[in-house]
Amino acid sequence: MASLKWVSRLLEDVTCPICMKILRDPVITDCGHNFCLQCINQKTTATENLQCPLCKLPVDKNMLRPNKQLASLAEKIQAMDPAEVQSEEEEPRCPEHKEKFHYFCEEDGEFLCLVCLDSKDHKTHELTMIDNAAQNYKVQIETQLQDLGQKDKEIIKEKKEGEGAIQVFRAQVHLERLKILEEFTHVHQRLEEEERFHLSRLSWLEQQGVKQIEEYVADTDGQLTTLRDLTRSLKNRLQAPPMELLEGIKDTLGRSREFEFSNPIPVPMNLEEKISEAKARHESIIESLKKLTDNLTTEGKEDKSTFLNSLDKKDMENWLLLQKNNSDLPTSVSTTLDLASADPNLTFSQDLKKASLYVIDGTLNRQAKPPQFEKFHCVRGSPGLSSGHGVWEVEIQGPSNQDAIVGVVTELSQGFQIPNSEPSCLWALQISSSGCQPITNCSIRENLPFSYRKVGIYVDYERGDIVFYDAITKKHIYTFQTSFDRQVFPYFGLKTACSSIIVSP
Repeated sequence: MASLKWVSRLLEDVTCPICMKILRDPVITDCGHNFCLQCINQKTTATENLQCPLCKLPVDKNMLRPNKQLASLAEKIQAMDPAEVQSEEEEPRCPEHKEKFHYFCEEDGEFLCLVCLDSKDHKTHELTMIDNAAQNYKVQIETQLQDLGQKDKEIIKEKKEGEGAIQVFRAQVHLERLKILEEFTHVHQRLEEEERFHLSRLSWLEQQGVKQIEEYVADTDGQLTTLRDLTRSLKNRLQAPPMELLEGIKDTLGRSREFEFSNPIPVPMNLEEKISEAKARHESIIESLKKLTDNLTTEGKEDKSTFLNSLDKKDMENWLLLQKNNSDLPTSVSTTLDLASADPNLTFSQDLKKASLYVIDGTLNRQAKPPQFEKFHCVRGSPGLSSGHGVWEVEIQGPSNQDAIVGVVTELSQGFQIPNSEPSCLWALQISSSGCQPITNCSIRENLPFSYRKVGIYVDYERGDIVFYDAITKKHIYTFQTSFDRQVFPYFGLKTACSSIIVSP
């Protein structure tokens, strides 16, 4: 028995579009369509200017030509057993006129048969043959897919920048904690209540920063999922038959066109305002301490009132919960330079905040380093970090062609030697006048065409984040993501004579 699908296609080829029966005495028009001779003649008598029922091109009755090959095929199909010519699936037909669909109405998004074609409902509408309409929409789908693909890339880029901004925000919170602690240690007994408030606020802001990065990632990932669902839907339609492709195509394309990345703000304005208020307040306190410490009592009450009044109900609940654990608030210690780990060519300030390289004597360099770092004169920072968070900023001073290393190094079993092999034990930026390179051990990750004079380093030990940011503009530079299994320390290196580094706070 012949393939039902194959026979069904033959039936479609030998079916008259007018009477929807097997062609009898088939004739072909100048436009290439076939009709029963009687059917097309009836159309001729019905109108003075005969048009092809399918493509609407003019038809000259005198130019109709018998299609003998099609007539022979129609006779053979008629002679077949009816069971063999039964189609696998009933082809969709007009529910009103029971005729086969031939056209697609662009305005209404509906399929039309030849009878629908003559109705007044569609007279002024743009009508296209189904195959042509499907091809036109395929082009639109392909264009839309390219647009969605570009939006996908843009979202990923914005997401990466947004995450970096949040990390820098968290670094600033911790940096402010360091600064306020350093000042308050001088008058801690008298200002204990004030100190506790400021630390609590910074801890709350850090808590908000952690929550914000989770919300930001969830939001951007959700939009990416929606975008990719739209993309997948359009791709599936490209593979679908014309009828399935066109079903609801306008709504689908409309949703994809309307998709816009609602770029969420990484750090909300209220948090930016809160950290700005906190920083402004800290600076005010430092100045006030130099003039008159008695002013702190009044100003502190006003500051606390402003901060607490700015919190909504949910934020206030989080704040009150944080107050119950005030005794567990983490403390921070400012960074100093460790003389025991220093290269002999370096000299240090009395407060161990500044290291300088004046005269280079290679014979005194006893540190074992990879070839890439042999010309750098390095020193480790103190204290080390084995939990929680740490943040410090490094200013590089000296000639315009200065070359320096700033970063983090693990506690090593063999002195301060940095091995070339894995696992990684050094994460740093190598900074020169022409730019900087993120480095793991002695492997360069990429080249960044920016040179920085002051760099901040923020370490989240539990998350394994090592964040570098421009300490002047507060812009994110680079983030290493790793995991720590031992204590880590600040790490600095100088290469150019008459250059220095200054660590703060």
